[in-house]
Amino acid sequence: MPAFPITHRPAKTWQKISIQVDARMTDAVAAYLADLTGNGLEISVPDNGQIQTGSVFPIETITAYIPIVHKESAGDPAAKKNEDLRHFLAKVWHIFPDCPAPVCHSETIIEEDWGGKWKRFFTSFQITPTLTIKPSWEVAEALQGEGGANKAIIEMDPGLAFGTGHHASTQLALLLLEGLFQDRRNRLARILDVGTGSGILAMACSLFGAQEVVAIDNDPDAVETAKLNVLRNHLKDTISVSGREVSTVKAGFDLVVANIIHDVLADLAKLLADRINPRGFLVLSGILKGEQESSLTQIYAEQGLVCSKSLSKDEWAALQFQKK
Repeated sequence: MPAFPITHRPAKTWQKISIQVDARMTDAVAAYLADLTGNGLEISVPDNGQIQTGSVFPIETITAYIPIVHKESAGDPAAKKNEDLRHFLAKVWHIFPDCPAPVCHSETIIEEDWGGKWKRFFTSFQITPTLTIKPSWEVAEALQGEGGANKAIIEMDPGLAFGTGHHASTQLALLLLEGLFQDRRNRLARILDVGTGSGILAMACSLFGAQEVVAIDNDPDAVETAKLNVLRNHLKDTISVSGREVSTVKAGFDLVVANIIHDVLADLAKLLADRINPRGFLVLSGILKGEQESSLTQIYAEQGLVCSKSLSKDEWAALQFQKK
């Protein structure tokens, strides 16, 4: 099988700035730093309440991050922002002369290569009775299931996207999907995979027998990773991957699957329900057992979908619905 190396945008880098200031200066410095970086801040106090500086007021640490532009881009605002910050701290100290001088530390933070990290422990494994997942750097022999039938094998790398099958939410979704496809009463020709991540659920549906799978994700890294995984597994004739919004996808699916999180699934209820054919199915995962299960069951019932099956593992659950 030809190699399809996962390639992404360059890893993002930030300058982490930590400023220790007397509590009397915190509000002024925090407000300026928030405006300078355009991002949120973290303000913390040492465990002992203060650093021994002679001040009766605690010393607080304000932490913020400034994006560092890659060299090939024109101009890097980080250097100018650092200079502005130094001038501002000097002015603030001049206003509070009885406070200890602010102390500023900085370091460069590089985005982790999660795809590289996975290689340390991602090995071939059977995820459902008829499906095995293997990474590209391993050689997998033909595996057989019950009755001597060959199992389907998905070769994939996670890259920077979620979904290798190790997480319980992915396993539960795959088990529900496998069961739906094995039931010969179900006609499951067109599938919509919302939040496809690495593309694992889309590829499984294709191997289980779907004729067309539309896989979408709003994360560009996920789209790139899923596209390459689809190519690697020679499934481009049945699976299309894009960054389209759910609202732009026309209705007419026999099955919709979404492994995301509860709040997003709740917000998407009407959009997902409207895209399912009468008597069609919906599989939701990424849900915590208990309260989140009950919540989504009620929300989707209001959209005409009846929960017909649920699976759980550890603290996670997956739900299967059918449209009235």
